[in-house]
Amino acid sequence: MYNSLFNIITKSLIFKINSNTEGKLHYARKVTVLAAFLVGLAMHMRRGSADKPVPMISSPLNRQLNNMQDHLKAYQNENPLGNGSGKTSVLLGIFSSNIKKYKLKRKFIRDTYLGIDEPRLCKLSEYIRQMEANPQTAVCQVPYTFIIAAGGSDRPFDHDDSEPLTVPTYIDGTVDPEDDCTFLNIRENMEDGKSATFFKLGAAIGIQHSIDYIVKLDDDTLLSPELLLQFIEDDLPPAPYNRRIYGGRGWMTRSKSNLYAAGQFYFMSTDLAHYVGNVLTAANRKAMTHSRKTEDADMGVFVFSHPRPIKFINMGVLMVWRHHGMKKEEAFRKAWETRMSEMPINEKFLPWFHFCIAWGTGEGL
Repeated sequence: MYNSLFNIITKSLIFKINSNTEGKLHYARKVTVLAAFLVGLAMHMRRGSADKPVPMISSPLNRQLNNMQDHLKAYQNENPLGNGSGKTSVLLGIFSSNIKKYKLKRKFIRDTYLGIDEPRLCKLSEYIRQMEANPQTAVCQVPYTFIIAAGGSDRPFDHDDSEPLTVPTYIDGTVDPEDDCTFLNIRENMEDGKSATFFKLGAAIGIQHSIDYIVKLDDDTLLSPELLLQFIEDDLPPAPYNRRIYGGRGWMTRSKSNLYAAGQFYFMSTDLAHYVGNVLTAANRKAMTHSRKTEDADMGVFVFSHPRPIKFINMGVLMVWRHHGMKKEEAFRKAWETRMSEMPINEKFLPWFHFCIAWGTGEGL
């Protein structure tokens, strides 16, 4: 009925145009749109109730809309993970080990940037306590924990089985007297799966206790908590807007033609952590790694294997941390006392010299 009405209105109006304007095509198109509008209006007026579906006139525009709806189904099934309270939360995972020198590093990290009087920065255990008590009154936004692999020789390097993700003590029974260490149930390693296991754990914590982003940083990275909190407030949206976001100091790899965030400090939204740690299996991750395993470059490959677009935040132009020359305690403490005013550090936007050998010789574009 409506198709017939559409044809009658269109033909009659176009005939009138042809007789008066010698049939100019662009007028005919306008009349066709008008006819479609009138038919749609008639359909709407007749509808009567929402439970009586009215068939739509088939047109290229309608087919495009249907295709778009099909395309958006992937987004509808992609639920963002995180706090959702309007206040962004970030889990800070500081990579460490149970070797003596790393125990010493944990001490001077606690004495420096973790030791400031800032209630928004707290131990992971305190953040969980606040969230379980009342999420609306929780003050802490950046919970931190030292990440130590504590599994025995029978455990894999990359967690991919039904065993618990964490264990309560180190393999020799060592406990955590400071209540700020997390023991992963894998063998200690740098390049073989510790980071993926951490992000798997981070996703689990994020889902259970409302974390929007997860940060991995090295224990020889000196962080400015004040600048980190400002960056979070300015540039990291909370759930439900924290979808597929990945960032750090931008770096690149020639062998995989891939962008990644340097391992000294990088972060990803909780949904990406879930993708890396749970959707990808250990076998998937192993197949994607570089021939020479490189933790941060491999992580970039894992992240960008996601089937949907990734939003990369390049912090090279606004580094809220200092990394080079921070391995020794004296240098770390001295930089904390005398060089924090130099931050944030503004590095090159991207390391083109590293990506293309010709650039280093002046032969690049």
